[in-house]
Amino acid sequence: MPIVENPPVARTLYATVELDEVIPPENYKVVAEIISFVFKMKRKALPR
Repeated sequence: MPIVENPPVARTLYATVELDEVIPPENYKVVAEIISFVFKMKRKALPR
């Protein structure tokens, strides 16, 4: 599985969210895009 980096998102989350806290609503869209990307990569990796 490739490593995908997004330093701006990582920095923002690191600065604004503590471990086990809810992600602030202003970050929902970008986090949803990352989760979507991960699921797409997992689907491609599964044997058919």
